[in-house]
Amino acid sequence: MPRNKDGSTAEPAPEVQGGTDAGAPSQGAGGAGTGGEAEPAAVLDGPAMEPAADVTLLRERVAALETRERELSDQYVRLLAEFDNYRRRTRQEMDSLRLAAAERLITDVLPVLDSLDHALAAAGEDAASPLGQGVRLIRQQLADVLARHGVDVIDAVGQPFDPNLMEAVAQVEADDGTPPGHVVEELRRGYRLHGKVLRPSLVKVKSAQ
Repeated sequence: MPRNKDGSTAEPAPEVQGGTDAGAPSQGAGGAGTGGEAEPAAVLDGPAMEPAADVTLLRERVAALETRERELSDQYVRLLAEFDNYRRRTRQEMDSLRLAAAERLITDVLPVLDSLDHALAAAGEDAASPLGQGVRLIRQQLADVLARHGVDVIDAVGQPFDPNLMEAVAQVEADDGTPPGHVVEELRRGYRLHGKVLRPSLVKVKSAQ
């Protein structure tokens, strides 16, 4: 048995089973063995796939948004139609108010026009004088102003009696060739505003024979 330098007995080194050296690296997951290389850890390429539940939720969300979009579109169309109707009603109301105001004003002016007509009729020969011509000119100017605002005269004399435009105050017998039921004489001139009767004509109608 061999001895150490100090004279003690040296223990024999233990044998390694399998015939390999104690210092040789062993095969494992983290190192290389004598027969090959260790397999690398698995690496995922690209994003992970979305679960089926998430896809279903997204589809439901898209469907809900589409439904909401249709509802908002329908509401917009209805509001636009309501606004157009409101604007039309407002315009009609304003036109009606302006027409009503014009009717009141013109109705108050018509007696002035009647007075000028009576003055010219009563003047007789003096109607040709400078004063009469001045009155006639004023009367014509007033009639032109009313005409520009839509006022027109109702033609009555010689026309068939129309209860919508005329008011008969008497029936007369006349031999002037006027057919029965036609207007023989006009006592007060009638006027219309944009086709609407402001006041009817007061007339005498030829009676039936």
